[in-house]
Amino acid sequence: MLTRPDFLEKQIVVIFSHQLRGLRFANENLIVEEEGKIIEQATLHKIFAVFLIGEATISTKLIQELKAFGIVLVLLKRNLELIDVIGDDMNGNILLREKQYSIFRDPESAKLFARTCICNKIGNQKALLSKIREKDEILKGTADKLHALANDAYICSDSEKLLGIEWNAARYFFHEFYREMDWMGRYPRTKIDKNNLLLDMGYTFLFHFIETLLCLYGFDLYEGFYHKRFYQRKSLVCDVQEPFRCIIDEALKKAYNLGRISEKDFWFSNGSYFLKADAIGKYSSIFSRSILNHREELYDYTYAFYRHIIDSKKPFPYFNFS
Repeated sequence: MLTRPDFLEKQIVVIFSHQLRGLRFANENLIVEEEGKIIEQATLHKIFAVFLIGEATISTKLIQELKAFGIVLVLLKRNLELIDVIGDDMNGNILLREKQYSIFRDPESAKLFARTCICNKIGNQKALLSKIREKDEILKGTADKLHALANDAYICSDSEKLLGIEWNAARYFFHEFYREMDWMGRYPRTKIDKNNLLLDMGYTFLFHFIETLLCLYGFDLYEGFYHKRFYQRKSLVCDVQEPFRCIIDEALKKAYNLGRISEKDFWFSNGSYFLKADAIGKYSSIFSRSILNHREELYDYTYAFYRHIIDSKKPFPYFNFS
C-alpha cells in the first residue's frame, strides 16, 4: 500500500505520442528526449501516473517497467478521450468489495453518502465565489442561493430531487463564476466553446487521477452510491470526483485571469472547438499542476473514504476548499 509520505513526493508525467521515439529508461529514471536534448527526466520511484496522449504503439517493455514501480499508465486520444488505464491495482481486496456492495446497495446508506458529497461540492462552489474580490449584489445573491441549496441537499431524501438541487447549484455557480469569460452554459463533451472544451479536459485529468487513487485500495470503480449503474461507467469515480471539481474550476479561471488562454491555441470545425496539437501541453500542465497542488487533500480524502467503508465508525471524509 502506498503510504502518505511517499505519495506526497509523487508527480504526474505527461507524454505525447511523438515523444515515445525519444523515451528511454536509464538508472531507474524515465527520460524523454527531443532532438537529442532531455526535456523531461524523473525517477521512477517518484512517478505516480503517466498520461500518454495521442495514437501510439507502446512496447511490453514500457508496460513492464512502469508496472514494476507501481506506476499507472493512462492512455488518451488527442482529444483526451480515454483509451485504457493500465496500472497497479488491488482487485483482490475482497473484504473491501463486500463491504462496498453491502453499503452502496442499501438505499438509505447510498442517499446519505450522496447528500454528503453534494453538500461538499456546493460548499466548495460557494468557497470559490467568496474568493472573488469585487463582490456585487448579484454575487452575494448567488452565494445565498448556494447556501440554501446546500441546506436543501443536506435534508433531501430523494435521489432525483438531489440531482435537481445539484444541477441548480451548478447553473448558478457557473454563470456567476465565469461571468467575465463569455459563459454560454455547461454542456459536457459538446466542445461548443473554449470554456467547455477546457473544463472537459481538466475534469478528465482529475477523473483519472482519482481513479488511480481508488485503484490503490481495490474499490470496484463501477459500483457507486450516487451515479447509477450504467454500462462501462465508473460510477464510483464520478461520485468521489464531485467535491474536487472546484480544483479545475479555479484553475481555468486563474488561467483566464493570467492571460494564458489564447485564441491561437484553438481551431473550430463542424460546430466544435479543438485544441491545436502544440497547445495541448500547455493546458495539460495547467490542470495537472493544479491537481498536484492538492494531492495531499486528494490522498487524505481517499484514505479516509477507504477507512469509513471498512469501519463505519470512522468519519466520512470532507474536502474543505478554502
